[in-house]
Amino acid sequence: MSEGIFAGLKVADFTWAAAGPIATKQLADNGATVVKVESLHHPDSVRLGGPFIDDKPGINRSGFFADFNSSKLSLAVNMGHPRAAEAIVPLVKWADVVAESFRPGVMQRWGFGYDDIRKHNPSIIMLSSSLNGEDGPWSSHPGFGAQGQALAGIHGVTGWPDRPPAAPKGAYTDSVSPRLAASALLAAMIHREKTGIGQHVRLSQVEATVTLLTPQLLEFQIAGRKAERQGNDKKTALLHGVFRCLGEERWIAIEVENETQWRGLLDVLARTHTLAPALTKHEPWRGHERRVLEQAIEEATARWDAFVLMAELLAAGVPAGVALKACDLLDNPMLEDRRHFSPLQHPEMGTLKYNGPAYRFSQTPSKLTRAAPCLGQDSSMVLTELLAFNTATIEDLRRSGVLE
Repeated sequence: MSEGIFAGLKVADFTWAAAGPIATKQLADNGATVVKVESLHHPDSVRLGGPFIDDKPGINRSGFFADFNSSKLSLAVNMGHPRAAEAIVPLVKWADVVAESFRPGVMQRWGFGYDDIRKHNPSIIMLSSSLNGEDGPWSSHPGFGAQGQALAGIHGVTGWPDRPPAAPKGAYTDSVSPRLAASALLAAMIHREKTGIGQHVRLSQVEATVTLLTPQLLEFQIAGRKAERQGNDKKTALLHGVFRCLGEERWIAIEVENETQWRGLLDVLARTHTLAPALTKHEPWRGHERRVLEQAIEEATARWDAFVLMAELLAAGVPAGVALKACDLLDNPMLEDRRHFSPLQHPEMGTLKYNGPAYRFSQTPSKLTRAAPCLGQDSSMVLTELLAFNTATIEDLRRSGVLE
């Protein structure tokens, strides 16, 4: 086996919150040297939000920040300081990639927009990930993923038709856009390898998420039909829902696509008690009211342990899955077998399991090399070992307040 697929790649990471850091995490966990530039004066917002280890808040104790920033180094620089360039210009010259996820204009105000940094490093690749992209009438619109998913149309198709929209996740664009950002960066790196020319990748997190609604957009344009909220329903399925099981907040998702699966479902459910007449006397494909069937199904599933029922249904050829809680995932046999989690030691939080990538490279395996850094943990090492600063220069920058 060889080194990680991005071994040797050098990244100056100015990203914050989630969408940007998740993209650069893909590079760090696959061998790149990623230096996260951050500041006590304006800390990454995710550092300030929970969950916190032991429920004790602290700038180095956020679980979200830890998960998004594994395998990275932290350089603490006050970007608002008039001498900040003394630390940042050498970093830009060192880097192959510069990544940022601020509102458009922030990097330019600091003197490190794309046109600025390529004067120092002509072949640099820069990623700018923002909510609405670098141009257009909404480019300066403030917001995070919660607003982004609404603007992308996700709320309009999520939830029940007789209720207000229901967000599918806290910040859906933060889950979608980093994957497109990483792919775009990879394309830019391949282009530079062939031509020697860098470029500026400008990504709109909203546009990245709009692509998920391609079928609905086409249906409206071609047939004039607007996508509507439909709860757990699926037009092509005989049964498609989430049903209560035994225990506190235990649910199972079941999908039935054909008569064979429907018979398999009823056979399994009938093992514990007599089924309701709505299930034994009617067929879902013959127009019987779906809500009546769903209520009858839940009367039966509510008598089952969710995991036992899932196993029985899968054995009968019926697609089913327990709606797992977060605590279930840490001991999930599928994830354990694939070695999804990596236990890493953190200076303040101790050993925690970190999410690894969902993909596997056969020849260049991913490896989480270290826990997320404490703020400024690696400043001295980055400046001396990577940027060749001498001790006197570092001390001068520290005394002046450039380094934190």
